[in-house]
Amino acid sequence: MVTVDLPISRLAEDSLERSRPYLDPDRVSYYLQHLDESLPVVVFDVEGVLLLADGHHRVAAAQKLGRTRVKAELRKGQRGEALQFAIDHAKEQRGISTEQVLDAIAGRGRPVQ
Repeated sequence: MVTVDLPISRLAEDSLERSRPYLDPDRVSYYLQHLDESLPVVVFDVEGVLLLADGHHRVAAAQKLGRTRVKAELRKGQRGEALQFAIDHAKEQRGISTEQVLDAIAGRGRPVQ
């Protein structure tokens, strides 16, 4: 795993777009104040497609600040590995079940009403 200064424009746009309606405004506000001291986002390079596995709120804060780059821990892997990382991280961070995480992820694929 390597930490890089990654252009946000290189991240897979569909994942960013689907997550926007579900971002917690308070968490984005927190990162607006603390982005420089926060951990890097986690990105999986899946055959040249860069999938954001952790850090949607940090990326949103960076964009609001007008930044075009973000600190990222870059990992090589497959889509399933990125998904498993996201599930495990959410379970640990929020203390929720695998089913709850999968429901949240599935909800991001449905249109917002």
